[in-house]
Amino acid sequence: MKTQLDLSAGRRAFGASVLATALVPLLAVLPATGQTNTPFTATSWLTGVPVPGLLCTNALGQVYLKGNVHVLMVQADDARVAGRLQAMPDVAFQADGTRAFSGAAYDEVGTWDATGANFTPGGGVWDLKYRGVTQADGSVQYSMAGYGIGGTIDGLRIELTATREAGPMFDPTIPYLASGTIESAPVSSSLVIDDFEDGVPTGWDKGGGSRMPVLSETGGHFTVGCDWTGVPTANPLATLAWAGHDQAWTVPDGYTVELRADLMALNQASDSAVLAFAVQSGGPNYLLMKGHSWLILLKQNGAAMAALCGDNVATPDTGVVMSLALTDEGQNLLLTARVFDKTDPTKPLYEFDYLDTPASDEVLSSQGIADLVGASLSGFGPDPGAAWKTGQRVWLGVWQNTDGTKPAAEATFDNLELHTYEIPQVGIARTIQLTWPITGMNYAVEGGPTVQGPWLPINEVATPGLKQMTVPANDIMKVFRLRQAP
Repeated sequence: MKTQLDLSAGRRAFGASVLATALVPLLAVLPATGQTNTPFTATSWLTGVPVPGLLCTNALGQVYLKGNVHVLMVQADDARVAGRLQAMPDVAFQADGTRAFSGAAYDEVGTWDATGANFTPGGGVWDLKYRGVTQADGSVQYSMAGYGIGGTIDGLRIELTATREAGPMFDPTIPYLASGTIESAPVSSSLVIDDFEDGVPTGWDKGGGSRMPVLSETGGHFTVGCDWTGVPTANPLATLAWAGHDQAWTVPDGYTVELRADLMALNQASDSAVLAFAVQSGGPNYLLMKGHSWLILLKQNGAAMAALCGDNVATPDTGVVMSLALTDEGQNLLLTARVFDKTDPTKPLYEFDYLDTPASDEVLSSQGIADLVGASLSGFGPDPGAAWKTGQRVWLGVWQNTDGTKPAAEATFDNLELHTYEIPQVGIARTIQLTWPITGMNYAVEGGPTVQGPWLPINEVATPGLKQMTVPANDIMKVFRLRQAP
């Protein structure tokens, strides 16, 4: 998505009123989800313009201001907001006399003496983006958002809106009145459900469609094996075996819950390894099945089962990470399946998404399933119901497509983990600057011409407490997304 700043202004004289314009605005508010907000109010006064900046006019007569720096004294009912604000805006003069501005600002937390001349730092800096407009009469409206670095604000988030009454822009007696919230740092947690180092499959139970599997834990690995000799695959559940573990999970508003397991081996008699979220013992389930040359997402509720999506893609059967992530999307649930190479966890070998809505969503046809797995299977039908966002179980498994003569199937796993993390909010400033909070999880940025892609990687540059980059504004890169990496 591209937005453009209107620079269609006539030639104007450069004066003090131009400089003060910049002090105000901050980038669009980045809403926090699932967090407790602390409200505050603040009042700011302009104390100086140490760097006037450069007034630039192009051949079309469009005028803008670059390089300006001005300083504000900030007082607030929350000591974490009070301090010295330095703002560096880009200002675009409009034909109607207004001035649109956006830029970066840094609010150094601290206190001022009674004269307003001396500032004492208190520790921590708010790294801010802002956007706003100065009206022809000098009144100002703007919004700000950013993240704390250091001190007691490290990792916290802040967002606010502010106004200034009409009047001369260099009048230090006219205050900027702001209100906003301080929000807690993005939440992320990682839980090792089992690292399989104790040599005993403690806490695991087992089940199968027609036969019970054999579970073993040796050499720090966990194997699910089953022999279906004499049992041909008709319904796919008949030759599915699993090992289940009690583990409560939920997908809060604005969060992702991700289940990961290392796949150490999948023998040739097996047709897929399975990783699943379960609502309760016996289902319903979301299943990621990784075959030798295909991937598929299933949704199962008792005897009702649907193939949501999949693809013919060959991925290694050893030394990879299987990942199934559930992301809150309001009433919907976004399912993301990935396979990573353990030696290069910065990007997936393959990934695909599916949006599960309250409606009966489109699923793969019988022919589509046959094209994926290489065999015609019965038992698949329409979407078996609305999305599930909470459950009590996770499981690992193995599946075999057999005529009853194949040897035993085995899938070997390691390091089953559950990750919960807040969805980073991406801010776009003038369509070419992307920012998002550091959450403890790794993300790669990709850009593409449409929401369907194709997606191409974009190199990123890190800032303490914040991720930020500048990307080209062109037709090749119009849409951007974050892709979570282990």
